Amino acid sequence: MKTLAQHRDYLHGIVRLKLWYLARYLRANPHDDFRTALRYRVDIYRKTDCNRLGLVPPDAALDFEGPWRELEDRLLALWRREPEDAERFEAEGFAVLRPAVDRRAPRDWIDVSRLNGFQCGSLRYDPQEPGCCRAELNLHIANALQPESMFDKPGYLCVCLAELMRQGEMKYGCTGLHCDSWLNALPKWLDYFPAEYRENLGPENRDVRWHYGFWGQFVTAGGLFHEKYAASFRHTGEMPCYPRYGRCSFAALKRHLQNRFGFDAEAPWNTL
Repeated sequence: MKTLAQHRDYLHGIVRLKLWYLARYLRANPHDDFRTALRYRVDIYRKTDCNRLGLVPPDAALDFEGPWRELEDRLLALWRREPEDAERFEAEGFAVLRPAVDRRAPRDWIDVSRLNGFQCGSLRYDPQEPGCCRAELNLHIANALQPESMFDKPGYLCVCLAELMRQGEMKYGCTGLHCDSWLNALPKWLDYFPAEYRENLGPENRDVRWHYGFWGQFVTAGGLFHEKYAASFRHTGEMPCYPRYGRCSFAALKRHLQNRFGFDAEAPWNTL
């Protein structure tokens, strides 16, 4: 399990990377509003003690006034002073933010809310409202095995997918799933899905937003800062992975799990 010091290092690394990205983004998009980009293209707010709630608080609970507004004003002043120097903005901006990040770190370290609502191990789906009849579940991913990787435990993701399909069929009569994530760029993730899913993959989404569908790739299986991916991002100016939208039927997924892994998704003993 990671230590508080390791978690603090993760927060420092990800906040610095997001400041660097923010400066580069605004330089390439000079007509975009600084505050809007800071609030909605990176999630630095959530990494400071201005965030009084969990890792991903509801939108209605975000408080961009008070202490956060003061930090935001100082960052904006730095940006206006030297908008061409991303590295300087990163360094000076982090000096502004570091006390608020460090005050958040102990609470962030013990926060397990990232797994709230996960019904199927490392997978969850959006519940449907009564009377709704969407045919597909919307799939979300988080590593529930931290510090181990969900890819390193044989059969684990097969069981998670089987449970997700079982619940989708029983609760809502669903017949398929879809998923929009950076993981759709990884062969080891796509290995769990049939040709139908891969053939239905949409284009890369490069319109970077604050959420883990983009930024989750910079967190290792152990919850540490992904130094290798961050270095690649800084070197190329491109994220190693961009989200893509994929979809497939449950029938095709069940056949694939059987043929690829010898896993019977309908066997009653293959449950979490």
